[in-house]
Amino acid sequence: LGLAQSAAMAFAMLSCLLLALCVPAAARSPRRPAAARSRRASLLAMQTAGAGGEADSVAARLETDGVLSGLTAEEARLVCWLASEEMGQAHLFAGWSAAAPDDKRRLLRQVAEMDARYPEDAAGARGLAAYVSHARTLLAESAADLNPFDGYTVSVPRDGERMEVGTASFRADEARGGAMLKDTVFVLVAGGLGERLGFDGIKVALPAETLSGATFLEIYCTALRAIEEREGGRKAPLVIMTSEDTHALTEALLLEHGYYGLQPSQVHLLRQANVPALGSNAAAFVASEEDPFTLLTKPHGHGDVHTLLHGSGLLPAFAAEGRSHVVFFQDTNVLAFKAIPAALGVSERLGLAMNSLAVPRAAGEAAGAICRLQPPAGDGLVMNVEYNQLDALLRSTGGAGDEADGSGYSPYPGNVNTLVVALGPYADALAASGGAMPEFVNPKYADASRSGFKKPTRLECMMQDYPKSLPPSARVGFSVISNTTAFSPVKTNLADARAKSAKGEPTYSAASGEADVYASACEVLAASGVRLPPPVHAIRDGVGVVDTPRVVIDPSFGPTLAAVRDKLPTPHAVSLAQGSTLVLEGDLTRVRLEALSLDGALVVRVVPGADVTIRNLRVSNKGWEFGELTGGEPEELAIRGYKLRKLQTRELIFDQPGVYVVDDGPLGLPALVNSFSLLGVAVALAAALAGMVLLRRSP
Repeated sequence: LGLAQSAAMAFAMLSCLLLALCVPAAARSPRRPAAARSRRASLLAMQTAGAGGEADSVAARLETDGVLSGLTAEEARLVCWLASEEMGQAHLFAGWSAAAPDDKRRLLRQVAEMDARYPEDAAGARGLAAYVSHARTLLAESAADLNPFDGYTVSVPRDGERMEVGTASFRADEARGGAMLKDTVFVLVAGGLGERLGFDGIKVALPAETLSGATFLEIYCTALRAIEEREGGRKAPLVIMTSEDTHALTEALLLEHGYYGLQPSQVHLLRQANVPALGSNAAAFVASEEDPFTLLTKPHGHGDVHTLLHGSGLLPAFAAEGRSHVVFFQDTNVLAFKAIPAALGVSERLGLAMNSLAVPRAAGEAAGAICRLQPPAGDGLVMNVEYNQLDALLRSTGGAGDEADGSGYSPYPGNVNTLVVALGPYADALAASGGAMPEFVNPKYADASRSGFKKPTRLECMMQDYPKSLPPSARVGFSVISNTTAFSPVKTNLADARAKSAKGEPTYSAASGEADVYASACEVLAASGVRLPPPVHAIRDGVGVVDTPRVVIDPSFGPTLAAVRDKLPTPHAVSLAQGSTLVLEGDLTRVRLEALSLDGALVVRVVPGADVTIRNLRVSNKGWEFGELTGGEPEELAIRGYKLRKLQTRELIFDQPGVYVVDDGPLGLPALVNSFSLLGVAVALAAALAGMVLLRRSP
């Protein structure tokens, strides 16, 4: 028995010796032979160090403490590697002498999975060894309070366009970009849960508004279907980056709703992996308080979308299909699709490798700004600067800080993280970097010594830092869209939204997001010539919102403003009163709206194959209104602070394919004409006169 124990201990010590300063096999880079040779050299150095080296002491200590008890040789090697000076995670094994082997294996499996997923960096390092090395460097710089932009000068980027809806230049860019939609890949960054909002689910499952109840994901998929219809049926690829928290729920939502009309083959889900949380400036991993055999992990940031796309093999496939651009958009900002076609047109016209969709930014607003940064030496670059760094950066270069110019806004456009990138340069840049994005760390320190954290932190990367991977010759610019609502994400809970509203700040809440959906639709109609009342300010459960007629129009009505105008041949004959509600649902590809006077609520639902012309329609009823909550409402209403009350509605339901004309006639009497033939006209008129309810009025 003594010989067996001695042999087992010797085997464990040898296992630790072989990997004490090496990452696990899964973390080695097959594409970096130089790095592999360097690791072999380190291994030889360890072997020649003999029994007095680190490997012997680590193995002896772990074996003596019973940490390796019950583990296989491979598992023992992983423990020794984690406990090595290189990794510095020996604190994780406190109490392991009495632990069950299955518990130990749970933590080791988690480590192995994260180690395999962490990408290779520019130096050829990868896995958790690279993560710890990066973290120690960045945490040391943060503790020293080093300024990452020290010596930089900042200016407004030259390559950009300030777009105004309705102008000739906007129409030209939209037409150019509209023709490019068929060759565009769409990437949805959807790794977030709705917990901070008070919603127990994924954010893309939230209704964007309460009139139709359409979720964010449904609206995005419907918009892509509208593009396909416009482009003769060519499928629009949709890539969705999920997280460990949202992947299964997103997949289930798509399956439950039949991918909202998309083909499963055109939807690609890429799951982002979490990284270990860090509890100290030494990059110590943190075990969960509930389970010491599970590491606390956090998302690595939405910059992982680039890493995942690079590793997925999708980019070469998209290029082979003739795709030219990739559009990245966020999970709860449906208004971005109004500006994407014009932004594509700007990218093509200016030859931009990357184009950031932006909005006018108030001075001091808590939003990133698009700037041109010039380092003390080398080439400058156009990129996002976070709002909490911008003022100090401007002052350090002799400026007045983050102040407004003559327009009343900051001269630096506000980043909304809707990005348009040219596919060719994008694939090349990711191939050169291995898909890795620059990282940063933002610990919340416990005190002025900057030696301890209030809570664990982690390394992060941001999708908008992609310009750092581009060569100096690449053109990077922006497209600011003004005089319209194109950015209204939903990310603030109701209590915080009330506080922001009281201070006059944008709330970015469920209430403001819903109101802006209606306002944006009204802006599209107004730009087409429809007569609308001016927007007014309203308060809904303590949150200030813009109040317009409540309008929801399915994206199939037109993916561009030009397409919407085509559906309104006489827009001056269309008018909506303040407080009115208009819902156009279903397949609107063959719907035309010629004349409508609406003072109340109107719902039009159309099935595929129905060709509908609303020639002359007058609606006047009590309509719909928002009312107070009474308690017990579902979360999607509770996070808004109000609910919808339907008092009176006029509904036009076209549930069969056919050709229809709606005309109230000179006396205002409802009539519906199925105009397949003159006989059809006669039959429909007779039916209307006989009192058949073809246009339904519902209380």
